[in-house]
Amino acid sequence: MSFIFVSGDLCNPDSCGSNLAKCVALNSISICLCQYGFYYSNKDCHRAKIFPGVIILKAFYSDSVQAVDSMEYEEVFQNITVFFKNAFDNLTGFAQTVIVEIQLLKESRASLPVSVTVINLFMENSTADNDTVSSAISNATVNSSYVSQYRVATYCDAFNCDLRTTYCQENMFPRCICKSNYTKTEWDDRSCSDCSEDCTEEENKFCAKEQGVPACKCLPNFEKKDEKCVSCPVGYSGENCNNNSELILIIVGTVFGAIILSLVIAVSIVSVRAKHKQDPEKRSLIKSGYSNPNTSDDRPTTMFPRVQTTSGHANPGYQPNNPYEMRSANRDRFPERDYDDLYEISREPEGFRMQRRY
Repeated sequence: MSFIFVSGDLCNPDSCGSNLAKCVALNSISICLCQYGFYYSNKDCHRAKIFPGVIILKAFYSDSVQAVDSMEYEEVFQNITVFFKNAFDNLTGFAQTVIVEIQLLKESRASLPVSVTVINLFMENSTADNDTVSSAISNATVNSSYVSQYRVATYCDAFNCDLRTTYCQENMFPRCICKSNYTKTEWDDRSCSDCSEDCTEEENKFCAKEQGVPACKCLPNFEKKDEKCVSCPVGYSGENCNNNSELILIIVGTVFGAIILSLVIAVSIVSVRAKHKQDPEKRSLIKSGYSNPNTSDDRPTTMFPRVQTTSGHANPGYQPNNPYEMRSANRDRFPERDYDDLYEISREPEGFRMQRRY
């Protein structure tokens, strides 16, 4: 038998009695399954003839039928087992029916028609072949209240290679060949769970898993170009060079640098112009203190003009207006003049005015 009714633990260590067989717990029973191409009998696995096929059920199920431990899956398993046992009643050497996959045909209703991929296993010394097996199933389908259709499947349909990472090489014992960029590990049989051999750090690559599928990616700060991983352009970083924060900083820094440089240049120009351009009033005062270029006076020029008295005037009868120059009895009260008379004071109606004598 391919299943065992048990109570308590459905799969105890001795359920299937062989290291080659695997115990699978359903909802209330357990079944013993061998590797592809072998059937289970008397607690051991035996080489078999393989007849894969696909049947469509008349019954409708919910998506829970795809869960091995559900009541619906167990119902499908038991009904299919009875159907094929009755179909092969006139054939010798029938050993076991194995469910490979259950698929829902539509996704718009709560209850859906179901497609089941199966493998019918016969003993190696059986006289059954593809024609006799197909004919027996077709005859049983006509009078079945459970199975509506049957078609022959390929060995690859039943072998169930991982189509994401492999392609199947058709044979009675198919092979799952790795697609490009994938390689197998010692644990792989029907899938390729590792990246290609050139996916190494020396090539600036690393192998990652995305939803269970290996993917060769470029290391951070590298991007893929012409199947090679090259360094990111200036200003870019991160995975696949998607981070442009450095570029933003460079642009902002350049703009601010240009602004600061413009301000420095503007301040420098203003400062230079300020040195060559003085206040007109200040320039007038400085100019008024210059000495007569026609004189030989070598005294230093001052900002403010000197006041000149008439001391030593050529006219002996001239009386100076400067009290410091007056000859009087109070002469001793004033300090003597210690400067030359270059200017004299004249009285005018609007006030005093300095008048140059020469």
